[in-house]
Amino acid sequence: MNIAILGAGAMGSLYASYLAPYHSVTLLDSYAPLVEHINTKGLVKVTHDHTEIPFQVKAVLSGTSLDHQDLVIVFVKGIHTYEAIKSNQSLLGPDTIVMTLQNGAGNNRDIAQFVKRERIIVGTSSHNSVSLEPGKFYHSGCGPTNIGPDLPCEESLRDVKKTAQALEESGLSVNIMENIQYVLWQKLVINCGINALSTLMQCRIGEIYTNPYLWDLYKRIVYECVLIAEADGTYLDRKEALLAVSKVCINDANGYASMYQDRQNQRMTEIDRINGVVADLGSQYKIAAPCNSMLVTQIHGMEQMYPK
Repeated sequence: MNIAILGAGAMGSLYASYLAPYHSVTLLDSYAPLVEHINTKGLVKVTHDHTEIPFQVKAVLSGTSLDHQDLVIVFVKGIHTYEAIKSNQSLLGPDTIVMTLQNGAGNNRDIAQFVKRERIIVGTSSHNSVSLEPGKFYHSGCGPTNIGPDLPCEESLRDVKKTAQALEESGLSVNIMENIQYVLWQKLVINCGINALSTLMQCRIGEIYTNPYLWDLYKRIVYECVLIAEADGTYLDRKEALLAVSKVCINDANGYASMYQDRQNQRMTEIDRINGVVADLGSQYKIAAPCNSMLVTQIHGMEQMYPK
């Protein structure tokens, strides 16, 4: 397949490392020095045992006119989804599949401004990847890629199966989920605590679970999410949600949240697409979400303290 990946950060580069040996892959990114580095020096994946695996993949600046792609995978931050799709419409033909594996919620709605919902796939990745330096990333956690149709129909299900086959041929484990909204809420619950708490405390993911004060706060975050998800039409079991969170904290104990990496590099975060979504839905359904609202305020306060 001809595959374009929007966003050459840690996750986009990780998926490129799987897909590039088997498909024609192009990474697109708005940061020119990174694009130049990838084209001249390639990328390096660092594994759990600290083995460094170099590989080559083509990279171009976002907005570069390219041929229509079979598949476009979106890995930019949620706050940049609309502009990323708008700037790269040359990739989109009548048969192009667009898949979002981004953190947070609402990205599919931005994509739908330019792509028929029947051609949109939504999903989550259980992998964790951390940028170490330009062109080098640490693959700190593995797991399945869960995907499903944004608009369930026969045409979209064919696209999901076709995409799953391409990913599996590249060595990725894929689950096709009919009730993808359940999976998206599960991932959102995980991100609501891990991203904000790891960022504010500047700690590894595992430390959230082993610190009793942080874990107690995480439980409060989860309880808010469970209530609001149910009001939104998706039932989550509280104990199962906490168990899923604890497994991520244990399995990715030495990793850092993507939002923590934003803080280290003084970048704006996607907090509004994570805890902000829960807080906004809470207001809509008249369900209090003080913990999620507090975290949104604290993260934005942190962003305002970046050197000008």
